[in-house]
Parts: sequence; C-alpha cells; structure tokens
Amino acid sequence: MKNRLIILLFSFFGYSVISNGQYFEDAYRFSQSNYSLGSTARMQAIGGAQIALGGDISSAVSNPAGLGFFNKSVFVFSPSLDFINSDTEYGILRDGGLETQGSEETFKNNFNFANIGTVINFSKGRFTDDKFKGGSLAISLNRRNTYHLTRTYEGENGFNSIVDNILQDAGNQSLDELSELGYAAFDQFLITPTQNGYDAFVGGYPIQRETIKERGSHYQMNIAWGGNYDDKLYFGGGMGVQFLNYRQERAYEEFDFLQGGSDFDSLNAIFIDDQIAVRGSGVNFNFGTIFRPVEFLTIGASYTSPTFMSLDEESFLDLEADWDAGTTYTETVDGETETYDLGRIDPYQSNLFVNTYRLRAPSKIGLGAAVFVGKNGFLSGDLEFVNYGTANLNSDDFATSVDNDVIEDIYESVMNVRVGGEYRFDNFRLRAGYAFFPDPVKDSSLQDRTNVTFGFGYRTLDYFLDFAVVSSEMQQQAVPYFIGSDQPLATSDIQNTTVSVTFGLNF
Repeated sequence: MKNRLIILLFSFFGYSVISNGQYFEDAYRFSQSNYSLGSTARMQAIGGAQIALGGDISSAVSNPAGLGFFNKSVFVFSPSLDFINSDTEYGILRDGGLETQGSEETFKNNFNFANIGTVINFSKGRFTDDKFKGGSLAISLNRRNTYHLTRTYEGENGFNSIVDNILQDAGNQSLDELSELGYAAFDQFLITPTQNGYDAFVGGYPIQRETIKERGSHYQMNIAWGGNYDDKLYFGGGMGVQFLNYRQERAYEEFDFLQGGSDFDSLNAIFIDDQIAVRGSGVNFNFGTIFRPVEFLTIGASYTSPTFMSLDEESFLDLEADWDAGTTYTETVDGETETYDLGRIDPYQSNLFVNTYRLRAPSKIGLGAAVFVGKNGFLSGDLEFVNYGTANLNSDDFATSVDNDVIEDIYESVMNVRVGGEYRFDNFRLRAGYAFFPDPVKDSSLQDRTNVTFGFGYRTLDYFLDFAVVSSEMQQQAVPYFIGSDQPLATSDIQNTTVSVTFGLNF
C-alpha cells in the first residue's frame, strides 16, 4: 500500500498541461543542493565534508567562517565533466509483484563549471599581536545542481493503455471540464462522448515507450566574509543569489496495439510530446562559526536560511493519433450527420501555458568536526539537517493548496552525512571521502543517493592544482500515467561520475 501511495503521488505525466497538483515535485527538485557538485576539487575529493574546515573558497557556501582561515588572496577556477549513465527497467506492478517487460540504457555527457571566484584577504599578518586577525571576502559562482539526464524505457503492456487513464479521469465531465490531455484525446478521436460519460474508440493493448530528457543548471552567486579571532574562533556570513534554468521533455508513444492476439488495425500509434521550461532566481543568507578548542581539533556549525525563489514556467502538449488511411468516424448531432476521415486529421497542439509561482526552499543546519594529525593531514565529518516538508509554494496564477498538502504529507526531514580525509607528503595531497543523502520521501523503497570520492593535489606557495572524481549512485521512478490496477512503472538506476579539476593562484 505504501509503494502504491508513492507511485500515485509521483504518477503525473508531465506538468500542469496534463494534470494539476504536480508542483510538489519542484519543491524537492529545486531545493536540492550538493556541495560535491559546486565545491573545489579539493572539497569534492573529501566527500564535501567541509563545515569545520577553512582556507577554501567553497566555505562561502558551506560555512563562511572558513574564510577566516585565509592569509593570502586567491583566484580559483574549477571546470567539471559529468558522465551520466541511466539503466531503466520497465514493468507492470501487479499484486504478485513487478512483472518486468524490458530495460533500456542511456548515456549522457555534460561539461560545466563547478565554481569560479576569488577570495580577497584583509588579514593583519601572521605575527600581529591583535586578537582580531582580520578577515577575507569571497565572491564566487558555485553549481548547486545539474539536470542533465536522459531516461528511456519500453515494454509490452498487456493490461491497459493511456486511453484507459484518460477515460478514468474524464468520468462524466463535460468537454469544457476535461483536462488538456483529455480534450486532446477527444480531438484525436481516442475517446468519444456518450450519454453516460465517454467511450474509447480504441481497442487492444500496446507496446509503450517513453523518453524523458532533463536539461538545465542551478547556480548560486555568493558574496561572503569570514573573520579570525585569536586563531581560535572563526565567524562569518554571506548572501547567495541563485539562477535556475530547467527544461524537461517527455516523448511518450504507444504502438502495435494487440486485441485478441491480433493487431488492432485501425490505430497505428499514439504520440504525446509534453514539454516544460522553468526559469527563475532566488536569494538566501548563511552564517556560521568554527571553534578550535585545542590545536588538533576544529568544530563548526552553519545555518543557511530558506531560499526564496521566483519561478516562471512555460509548458505545452502535443498529441497525435496515427490512424490508418481510410479509417472513418460518423456522428449525428442535431439531426446532421458528418463523417470524419481519421487518417487526415491534424495533430492536436495546445496553447502555451505560462505560470509564475514562488517557492520557499527549506533551511539547512550543518554541524562538523575535523581532526588534524600534525602536518600530515586531517579527517573531517559533517552532519546536515534539512526538512523538505517545510517547503512551501505560492502563486497568483493557480491554487497551491493541494501541492502544499502533499509536500507536508510525503516529505520528511533528513540527515545528510559527509566524511573524508586528506594525507599530505611534501607538496602532494591524497584525498578520499564518502557522502550519504537519504531519500526524503516517507516510506520510499528507492535507493538513497551515495557519493564515493577520491582525488589528489599539488600545492606551492604561488599556485595549486587539484583533481577529484565523484561517483554518485541513486534511483528514480517514472510512470506514464496512473491506473487503478496493473500499474506501469519504470525504475532507473542512475550513476553519475564527475571529474573536476581546480586551478588556483595565490596572490
């Protein structure tokens, strides 16, 4: 029952063009951030465990108190390359379990920038007698998330079709009350009105195929400052301005309809193209502190406020029914009879739907500790607390109460864990780490996201060069539509290997 509930909540085919009540997905999708994506290669290599560490421009996002460790100015630039692989298994969820129908594998590369920026140091020098040693100002651009993913699945469904879902949703509604998908199906003669609702002009069960493409980026511009008091207490704060560009395309088709063991001759295929583009910006604030109680130990704490985002959405739907040439449909309205040649009808194209809405993404609390082994290296660990159930949507264009209720009901707080370490010898550095990000959906059976990381670096007084590899694994589910029984379901095993290089210049 729990799995069925989750599938129901995530079963909307596309966005508002198809069905209301899907923006709760945005609340999670656009609230996610991953230090391992937008940090320097040094911090990526140690799993992103940086709340109690300093001396890295990534502190502007994770804990601005870490900027107080700088005693020189620095410029950094971190290009990155993602290798994304998705293996999707398609099946029918029945009472006896999932009946697998097939699997598809897709691959995608994506070049991007993990971060770029500068730290300007205003310290009073290493040998000053003042308790307050000064501080550093950071201006940087960090990647928060990436949306480059392609998933494809295909298999024979011997139990239902998307037309069954359309009939289910249409019920006894008038044509004016139908959803956009329902009206598109009527326009293409997939359903026809009757005295008691609607009937399908389609028989048989199809082979189903869908390709889901996500593209886009989510970056944050940071202005942060961190200070140093007596080399024991570090403190800082900052502001982040976010820029979001997201696009999703879902190309769904049904073909080779079967009826009584033979091809259903009249209808060759159904094609549905559903696209959405979301652009927007947001702002948040963060502050933190790092305390060094003894020489070999630092303890850090940070807080990031909720992010307030304003988002603009554009979406549309195309539906085409490919009927055999010569297939006709005759109807009589008010005593007048008209015959339609279904093989010659034009595809249905919806209007462009435009919405503006606001998202309040959750705040974050981070705690961290780092243990230093002389000058030979360190071990670092972070705990990060995020309650995705506190996200909230608001809009003047549509009602958000359903989505906000769903957010509160299905999302919960999580504790992200990051650990890592560095070993030093001469000018060289070896690093490794691990990160764990639990699925925030209550009672979810999907695999939690994990990162395994490693890397190395070379440092001099004037410059440094760092290299990192982050191997991330997770799962996602997709359904073409929701039906009362024999639910079609696609589960994707997603692996993303990120290779990053950071060039740094001290001045």
